[in-house]
Amino acid sequence: MLEKLENLFQTAFTTTYNAQDNNRYWFQTEDGRKFGIVKTALSNSEHNLLKTLFHPIETLNVEQNNTKNQQRWYDFLFNDAKEVPFLQDVKTLRFFYFYLKQPIDDFNSFQEAITGGFQQPIILMINETQGLIIDEKPQVVFDQESFNQLSDTLTSDFFVKIDSYIGQLHQVNHLLKEKFNHEFQCFNTIHRYANREKTITFYEALPLLMIHSPSFVKKDILSDLFVESIEGQEMLHTIQVFLQCNLNASLTAKKLYIHRNSLQYRLDKFIENTGIDIRSFANAAFVSLAMILLKSENYQ
Repeated sequence: MLEKLENLFQTAFTTTYNAQDNNRYWFQTEDGRKFGIVKTALSNSEHNLLKTLFHPIETLNVEQNNTKNQQRWYDFLFNDAKEVPFLQDVKTLRFFYFYLKQPIDDFNSFQEAITGGFQQPIILMINETQGLIIDEKPQVVFDQESFNQLSDTLTSDFFVKIDSYIGQLHQVNHLLKEKFNHEFQCFNTIHRYANREKTITFYEALPLLMIHSPSFVKKDILSDLFVESIEGQEMLHTIQVFLQCNLNASLTAKKLYIHRNSLQYRLDKFIENTGIDIRSFANAAFVSLAMILLKSENYQ
């Protein structure tokens, strides 16, 4: 399809995404590829047709309101900047994504309100109604209820409906931008298609993604911290048996021939390494699906 569009619009068409280029309409395909077409090259009917076939990407001149650190993160995630924006002592982080029903008039106050819920958040607006929170000092297991309360506060204070999503705990390394892109596409897809609660975690989103856009569901979408945590045979076997025993710790310990305290130590280690509290049903369901996904892609 993109090849046909390129042949049709020629120099007005590009696949080099630039979020600050307001001279083009930007779109994203179901498999995550972005493209833009010069606005003057499109008729109204052509523009409306493209909006039904692809996901429109709104653009916003974000530079004017960004601090230096915010701009470094924006350039790293959305432009072609090579310099990493995070500090050396940052080992893990988590992305939070939010979508507003309408633009915020007082963004500075909105930003201050969000800051109160985190230790060192970096808040970016991707466009007028879509934003991103980067938590460089993340809790290992994030309290979803606390984030719901923050959303409620923002809704009541700023009179705007907010849909929010909590990303995975990510390792800070050279693959971070790639992991972000996968996760970003995941939540954009879920936001478009899924009936959702106020806040959805990535672990709750994966089954929805399998239904609505299975082409996105690949092992690369998973956090490296999760993949690495089950590389050891002992941990992998422990998690498999725990799932087979329907999260029953006593039965799991019995089947593994270990003391319950030893099992608890292994589960705590898994939670500490991944940020996934496997003792909850939703997270356990995610782990089960993720392990099937890894196995289906010939993961060893």
